[in-house]
Amino acid sequence: MTIVQRGTLIAAAAAAYLVGFWPSWWGRDFVLRAFNNPPYEGLWILIPHLFLYTTLQALFCLVAWSVLARLQWMPALRLSPRLSTLGWGLGVGLVSIAILVSFFFATGQAGAFHAPRVNPWIVGANIFSNFYEEYVFRGFILVALTAALGFWPAAILSSVAFGATHTQYPLSLQVLIAAIAMLWAWAGRRSGGLLAPYTAHMALDWLIDPIL
Repeated sequence: MTIVQRGTLIAAAAAAYLVGFWPSWWGRDFVLRAFNNPPYEGLWILIPHLFLYTTLQALFCLVAWSVLARLQWMPALRLSPRLSTLGWGLGVGLVSIAILVSFFFATGQAGAFHAPRVNPWIVGANIFSNFYEEYVFRGFILVALTAALGFWPAAILSSVAFGATHTQYPLSLQVLIAAIAMLWAWAGRRSGGLLAPYTAHMALDWLIDPIL
């Protein structure tokens, strides 16, 4: 691979990350203001997850991936819809949950957990937003950087980028999210497709969100 090809892949991965801030944040805020900043409940939980948070990022990655794969500069998307892939995802998802719970107890934040409260709107919304995030971070960004730099540098960079997008959390939790993302990146590589990290992500959110 030439220096130009590597540089283009790195630039495309960086652009995919930056689209998550602008114009995504601008578009999200514009739509919410147009509807008088509706409260985060009911349908207005689903709508931002489906259309506003990472949708533009995913669309950018779809176009960029199509072009770069056609040029044979990076491999095409593989979902790997096999039972073994699903097993990898569930296993890694449970390990991720154990890591997160251990972090909260080890840092004296066990009181953050409460009795389960399932919000069906959040449960449904995560189906979409989690896929977008996996398509962007364990999909396009990881695959593009792997083609340019090799797997482990790509896994580190894409995971740090993923952790850094969670600006609503303190730095310590962003670092933990980046570490868990590394595990998901490895699961995707080990299983040969995007289904494993997506399953791990869904397992974490569906089991942790109701109690944290």
